[in-house]
Amino acid sequence: MISLYLELFFVFAMIGLFCFGGGYGILPFIQGEVIGREWMTVQEFINVIAVSESTPGPLGINVATYVGFKMGGIAGAVCSTTGLMMPAFFLVMLVTRLLLTEKGGRLWKRFTMGIRPVVVGLIFYAAWSIAGTVLVQTGAAGIRLDWLGILLAVIGFLSVHKFKLHPVLLIGTAAMLGALFGG
Repeated sequence: MISLYLELFFVFAMIGLFCFGGGYGILPFIQGEVIGREWMTVQEFINVIAVSESTPGPLGINVATYVGFKMGGIAGAVCSTTGLMMPAFFLVMLVTRLLLTEKGGRLWKRFTMGIRPVVVGLIFYAAWSIAGTVLVQTGAAGIRLDWLGILLAVIGFLSVHKFKLHPVLLIGTAAMLGALFGG
């Protein structure tokens, strides 16, 4: 069991060390590790994202905590969450010290200018990957689109983008409707 806790810690520490861009940017890395190690199926991982989105706190940390808890209970959750946060903690302290210098500030600006477009690409990848699993159904009859799911996704996008509804309101409403009418 100790080896599981160490594995959770080091897997999430590596993710925390090499991933930039916040919750959505980190999702493809977590997905690759979790599914690649067969800790969860794709559907279970999508459910984790849904739960993590609807609970308070940063998405990446919520996902890491959930995965750790599923794999090793409370100790597993502590190991995966600590592993994910520790690199950021030390990097922020290092970068803050560097940013206090004029040269460091210019370097940091150039560094982030290079990273931002890649992070956008990672976010698109996460959305594409999740959409493909949620909005496309495969079975004995072949591949079919989930038109209700697509409609709800479009409504969700427009509600936030055009009508400026708060995402928490949207997620809460969807969760209640799913609980009442979901199959």
